Amino acid sequence: MTLRDLRLRSIADAPDAFGQPLSEAQGRPESEWHRSARQSSHGDGRTWLIAETDDGAVGLVQGRKRRPATLLLFSMWVDPSVRRQRVGRSLIESLEAWARGWDATETILWAYGGNAAAIRFYRDLGFEVSRGGQDAESGARFGALAMRRDILSPA
Repeated sequence: MTLRDLRLRSIADAPDAFGQPLSEAQGRPESEWHRSARQSSHGDGRTWLIAETDDGAVGLVQGRKRRPATLLLFSMWVDPSVRRQRVGRSLIESLEAWARGWDATETILWAYGGNAAAIRFYRDLGFEVSRGGQDAESGARFGALAMRRDILSPA
């Protein structure tokens, strides 16, 4: 399974959550998908992580570095068949482990305001809604809530 396949599955499953219409993602040239995957596999500026089980790929998340020390979490998705089985938690923990490698101190994400289950999931992991500032304002323009939490040292 490719990054493209997983991304299309995620958008089809939750079309309002990702800010990109399925038709637009489907129309993106294969070369752009390959370039995105290549860029994410080099350096510490961005990464895609994919969760897999014996049955194949079941989730993904993208992380981007915002200087000086903020991890931006994007495009989090877990297949409905494995939700509530710690896959999402594991993706976030792995992403934050990657970010600790460049001394990140906080994670910021945006959750679609109508997705109560996602907001509850992030709150359960210690994320709090950001009420002011640039991140909150940029999310509000798209109907999303900015959420943040500190990146803690591993236990």
